[in-house]
Amino acid sequence: MALHSTAGVLTQTEVTMQVGAGSRITAIDALRGVALALMALTHAAFFIGVGMQAESYGGQRVYLQSPPYWISGLLTTLASPIFFCLAGVSLALLEQSRVRKSASPWAVSRFILARAGVIMALDLTICAWLWLGKMPYIHVLTAMGLGMIILSGLRLLPTRAILAVAIATLLVHQGMIEVLRPQLEAGAPQSLAQALFLTYSYETHPPVGFPVLGWGPVMWLGFVLGRNLSQPMLRQPRTWIVIGGGLLLIWAALRLIGGYGDLGAYRAGEPIQYVLVMSKAPPSLSYLAFKLGIAALIFAALVAFPTLIDAGLLRILTLIGQTSLFFYVMHIVIYHALAQCFFLFDPPELPGIVYGYAVWALGMMALVPLCERYRALRKRYPESVLRYL
Repeated sequence: MALHSTAGVLTQTEVTMQVGAGSRITAIDALRGVALALMALTHAAFFIGVGMQAESYGGQRVYLQSPPYWISGLLTTLASPIFFCLAGVSLALLEQSRVRKSASPWAVSRFILARAGVIMALDLTICAWLWLGKMPYIHVLTAMGLGMIILSGLRLLPTRAILAVAIATLLVHQGMIEVLRPQLEAGAPQSLAQALFLTYSYETHPPVGFPVLGWGPVMWLGFVLGRNLSQPMLRQPRTWIVIGGGLLLIWAALRLIGGYGDLGAYRAGEPIQYVLVMSKAPPSLSYLAFKLGIAALIFAALVAFPTLIDAGLLRILTLIGQTSLFFYVMHIVIYHALAQCFFLFDPPELPGIVYGYAVWALGMMALVPLCERYRALRKRYPESVLRYL
């Protein structure tokens, strides 16, 4: 897609994304595609029993395997922060689109509530059954849906107020984790409410993977960002390089002081690579700053080289990002099926990481054409129920 301004064709150092009526922000689609492709990799490996862990859960000690495993894990853990943040950005762009069509504030909030209901229903049925064989299971989409329900009310506030609420919630959440640290590190039983809003637990009924007050603010910050994407400074790669560098400096400072709310704080005497291992569940500020800092740098590159994501080698990422919910649900269906096939055979003795990447590649070969067909179908019927997907 060629991008033009009133002054002519945009240069590579200028805006490489548009926020005008009827246009898509291709770089954001591509960044979402990066997150989903990485998410697919870790889930493909999970389904066949290959671990790529490079993050901490509940403060439990992490054992890093050989570099191919934990470096892959560092990459795949970029997925969740990007996914939640860009969900907020997309909701802000949807809000702008609906307002341009003269939708009332309640109509916009109602649409967000309906979409939240749809994604939660998918998560608590299809995704839960194929993921753990249990129903329900509170995972990514349910946490996202609950965050959207809160956002449907928050969006009625001024943008600065939403920003203040998001930052305050992040800080208060981290403070609560510090209060709960002794209980969590001792592995004490948790209530469902505590796991759902503050921590995480696979021992509650239903199990909870993503706490709402840990991840919801990431979406709300993305919503604030989405409302401000028309600002010229946010259209330039160098801005995102500065933002990414700033977030990485915050991460470094948090690691030096032991982390605020980070149950995966680095301990003296550990191998140096453990500096990069932080708490994902519950999410720590250091984890979020590190992952979103890297995401900002990736976004800068995507903004700077638009031809790669419009018609070049990376256009698949744009496709995936434009069909994100469909891709998310279908990747669980497909990798579950591939895992069942995998266990029917007696494969030769090879490192698990090899099979993890092989299954991921096979799944992507199926997912990409499915996403192409779904995108075409959604364009053909823009006002159908597919608009909620």
